[in-house]
Amino acid sequence: MELRFLGRGAGFNPAEGSTSAFFIDNTKMFLIDCGESVFKTILESKILDPVSELNIFITHTHSDHVGSLGSLVLYAAMVKKQTVNIIVDETMDYLADIRALLKIYGLTGKMYHWVNTRDLDGESSLFSSVRYVKTSHCDELASSGLLFETAGGLVFYSGDMRESGPLLDLINSGKPIEKIYIDSNNDREPNPHHLSIHLLNGIVPPALKTKIFCIHVNNSQCLEDAAAYGFGIVDLR
Repeated sequence: MELRFLGRGAGFNPAEGSTSAFFIDNTKMFLIDCGESVFKTILESKILDPVSELNIFITHTHSDHVGSLGSLVLYAAMVKKQTVNIIVDETMDYLADIRALLKIYGLTGKMYHWVNTRDLDGESSLFSSVRYVKTSHCDELASSGLLFETAGGLVFYSGDMRESGPLLDLINSGKPIEKIYIDSNNDREPNPHHLSIHLLNGIVPPALKTKIFCIHVNNSQCLEDAAAYGFGIVDLR
């Protein structure tokens, strides 16, 4: 399963756009996060034109991941005449925050549906299941990654995380891995919010590096360091 990216930048790296990915299954679009730059990018690229159903995953509520969510849901409701599906599950400790955010944005229950990840089991031609995976990103907010089961193996999308546990659990699971998309920075000192590309280089087996794709990068040097270590780098759209 191939994710296409609308942005690959960290919160303080707007030149690369807010990190967000999507894929389209027939005419159903699945969007992962909707940060500050995402709505503008979606409109300019006309991605929504052929889309009959929009499904949104939210990894956490920092503004570079939800900053234009209100605009996108309003646009879908008022222009596309579509009700957005917001994909959730029982592991999300920040579900109440999402509810509050939608209320602050002035969105009504007629503009969106809550859809549990389990309701998607076996419904897509691209993945057999998807689940949120708890991660640790910062003390102030709860966060999650996403784990898709596909015919080619597991696809993991980290969202934002500062601890390597979920990644190591995946590597050590013995299950086939198709791709891992992981937020990265090039800090040499311990970072309180994200994994360092230098740490990743030390814990990822060499044979797996070609399946690791760096997202949410903090600067251009991070891209160069990732390539030098043999990791993949996501392209934009």
